Amino acid sequence: MTRKTWLQIVAFPLAALVLGFATDTLFPDGFTPDEQPDAESEFARITWKETEPRVQAGEWLLVDAREEEHYAARHIPGAVSLPVNAYPEMLEFFADEHGTTTTVVVYCGTEDCDMSTELAMRLRDEAGFGDIRILDGGFLAWQREH
Repeated sequence: MTRKTWLQIVAFPLAALVLGFATDTLFPDGFTPDEQPDAESEFARITWKETEPRVQAGEWLLVDAREEEHYAARHIPGAVSLPVNAYPEMLEFFADEHGTTTTVVVYCGTEDCDMSTELAMRLRDEAGFGDIRILDGGFLAWQREH
């Protein structure tokens, strides 16, 4: 038996068994990366019925994440415009103006729109807001009720 044949028959499978045993010992629950939470589940989703009284009382701030032209055409009364693609300086100004302890409810056009989640993440990560919620169904859900 040649040396190459011996390595192929004995040494490589033996090494694989040793590595497998070591991996099972070090990682008994499996060797997988930590799961990242789904962006949608990071923020509470709330209905307009839950949101409306708090916004009207001035307790919560309603933020429209859509482009400025959509906000200008029609928006939920009392909402402020902060497009999802706002410059970092705009986020900083927004945080200074409203305070990062303010509860923010973000909405976009529809249920399938990701702009509200994207803006919520930016408000949290770049501007330091702590209590951010997503208006379930967005502008379309509000429109159905009005």
